[in-house]
Amino acid sequence: MITAREPNQQFLEQFLTPSLFTTRGYHIDVPDVEVKLDQNESPWDWPDDVKDVVLAKLKKKSWNRYPSAFGDEVAVKIANRVGVDVSNILLGPGSNYLLALVLQTFSKKIKGKVVLARPSFALYENQCQYEGIPYEVWPLNSDLEYDVALLPELPKGSMVVFASPNNPVGNVLRRSVLKSLLSKHPDVLFIGDEAYCEFSNEPYTELLREHANLLLVRTFSKTLGAAGVRLGYVLGGANLIELLRKPRVPFLVNLFSLVAAEEVMDSASMSKIFDDIVLNAVSERSRVAAALGKQSERLKFKVKESQANFLLVRWPSTDLSNAAYHHLIRSGILVRNVSGAKNLEGCLRISIGTGPQNDRLIGAFLAM
Repeated sequence: MITAREPNQQFLEQFLTPSLFTTRGYHIDVPDVEVKLDQNESPWDWPDDVKDVVLAKLKKKSWNRYPSAFGDEVAVKIANRVGVDVSNILLGPGSNYLLALVLQTFSKKIKGKVVLARPSFALYENQCQYEGIPYEVWPLNSDLEYDVALLPELPKGSMVVFASPNNPVGNVLRRSVLKSLLSKHPDVLFIGDEAYCEFSNEPYTELLREHANLLLVRTFSKTLGAAGVRLGYVLGGANLIELLRKPRVPFLVNLFSLVAAEEVMDSASMSKIFDDIVLNAVSERSRVAAALGKQSERLKFKVKESQANFLLVRWPSTDLSNAAYHHLIRSGILVRNVSGAKNLEGCLRISIGTGPQNDRLIGAFLAM
């Protein structure tokens, strides 16, 4: 075994943006716990009979051949399900990749500015820092809600990136508000991250019919219970999709992801499972929020109203939230500690699990 020689800083600075050196890379805690409520996944795996069908189909494929370059045959099925033309959709290996692709592609020679919601999905700001893309922040208000009055001035040729429902807060940008923004700023490109849209009542699909300055990014990871499948898609005007298709590297979506996605689209039993995932998240979200709310005064936290499959719990200090985080780990429960992010001091994000998992979470709060 050899150890590769490391290049020095002066060498590296010839090739990389300065902000890449100081930006923190992606990190999650991985303690060994019994209840995992930290990544907003479905609490249920796919049933064995569906897995067997996927594996049987996968076995019949030629593994020595490349998969479909862009997964267009699966894109047709997804487009039909969503209700758009196939020219309005592009697949990729998860929505994270596609969000990065959108930022990279449309910021190269941007005439206006890049505006990112905050607090929101950390990938937006991290990706801009990795790529050396200057940006401004659209801050949520003191109640952690979108406020158009706080939106920075948008010159022509700007791009606004936001999530709805918003991770890790759970708030939404109302469809009527987005419609107004799209009409008011026809020369601004709005990027809506809709990873959790099925948990809320405000999907934006219909806005694509009237507004050419909108791209929507979605994923199979949440309501479709397929985080391990790694598949996402972008929706938008055919010309925007075609432009994104050029820098989107071919053959990125592997055979397993494509075969699993086809089964998702074709299986009636999977449709029932997806409905159950959403129903569980919505009903259990209300139950957990109510139960934690009864402890909020005693434990000095607030539970943020959510339209996603998670809840944000906020303490007045990071010391208090860290103490709660470690108490939950000792109780065998892992949640996401987001208190180190800007404007999220004192916050923990808690994914909604199964009924018994949520009961255990509630019990752990009672024992604090």
